[in-house]
Amino acid sequence: MTKASLQPVQRRVVELIEALDFGVIEHLRVRRGKPCFDPQPRIIQSIKLDSAKADRPAGDPNLTLKSEFASLFDRLTSIEEGVVTVEVRHGAPFRLVIEQHLDSWPS
Repeated sequence: MTKASLQPVQRRVVELIEALDFGVIEHLRVRRGKPCFDPQPRIIQSIKLDSAKADRPAGDPNLTLKSEFASLFDRLTSIEEGVVTVEVRHGAPFRLVIEQHLDSWPS
């Protein structure tokens, strides 16, 4: 999986996660398995004071993304309608919290 192979909304999620570096994306809506930025999610960035920011390459769209991104998008595709929170560490998705209504929950 590369950035170039992603749909535009997925690419936007990757770029947001990479820019955030450490923090949380809260209340990201998912509709029919795809992230939706309407309404906009809440972004909470964690910054460790008195530490140097890690230099990350600008990002060639043809480079293979970390496996965590594939795992994130695989999980999102299983959500028909819901809201997620994505914890970000070292510019990659680390933990996913899914909020769904009971009638959307798999039986």
